[in-house]
Amino acid sequence: MFSLKKFLAPMFSPVSLCVELMAFGLVLLLFSRKQKTGKFFVALGMIVLVLSSFEAVSGRFLQTLESQYAPLNVAEAKSQQNGRIPTDSIKWVVVLAGGVAGDQSLPIQLQISHYSRVRLMEGIRLYRLLPGSKLILTGGIGFDGPAEATTLSRVAEELGVPKSDMVLEVESRDTKDHPLYIRPIVKEEPFILVTSAFHMPRAMKLFAKQGLSPIPAPAGHWKPPKEFWSPGNLFPNASGLRLAELATHEYMGLTWASVRGQI
Repeated sequence: MFSLKKFLAPMFSPVSLCVELMAFGLVLLLFSRKQKTGKFFVALGMIVLVLSSFEAVSGRFLQTLESQYAPLNVAEAKSQQNGRIPTDSIKWVVVLAGGVAGDQSLPIQLQISHYSRVRLMEGIRLYRLLPGSKLILTGGIGFDGPAEATTLSRVAEELGVPKSDMVLEVESRDTKDHPLYIRPIVKEEPFILVTSAFHMPRAMKLFAKQGLSPIPAPAGHWKPPKEFWSPGNLFPNASGLRLAELATHEYMGLTWASVRGQI
C-alpha cells in the first residue's frame, strides 16, 4: 500500500494532472469527432497549469494549510495547553523527517532535503531553549540508504547536539506511522512537534487520532516576495508550481487519511 500510494500521488500533482488533461484533449482532437470536448480538456489543462504557476494563486492556496498553526513562542508554550503544562516540564522535541537526498557522497548536511533541514534547525533551536529536553528524530528507511532519523542525527551532532540528547525513531515509513512509534517514547509526557507549516495540519490530526496532544511548532512558512507586483512575479514560474504541488499533496494526504480512518 505504501509503494502504491507513493506511485499514484505524483499522477495527481498539478503538473501531471494538467499534462494528462491536455493529452486527453489532444487524443480526442486527433482521433475522434468530439472536437469541442477535446478543446475543452486542452483549455482546462492549460488554464489550471498557468494559474498554478502564479505564486499569488498557489501561495495563497498553501497558506490555507500554513495559517492553521502559528510559529511557537516557547515563552507562551503553557498557553498551548490551557495553562496546564509549564514550559520547564517539556522534555521532548519531536522532529519529523522531511526526506533525504540519497547521495551519500555529499557532505552530511547536504544529504537531507531542504524540508528536513528547516525542521531540524527549528527542532534544535527549541531544544536549546528548553534545558533538560531531548530531541526525538523520526524517519525510517525509504528505498535506499540509512534511516532518515540516522542521517538527521549526524547533522544534529555536527551542529553540537550530543548523542545522549537524541532519541532515534527509525521504524516509521510514512506520516501516519510517526505517532504509533512516538507514543511509546513520550508516553503521557508533554512534547513539542516540529514539522513544515504546510504539513502540520495533517500531522496534528494523525497524532490526535492516537490520543496524543503535541504542542505544534510549524517551520518554513511561505512568505510572499517583498516586491510582489514586480515584473518577474507577473509571469508563471516554477516556484509557483512547487507551492501548488505541496498544497495539493497535503490535501490529498488529508483526504487519504480520512478515507482510511487514520484521522
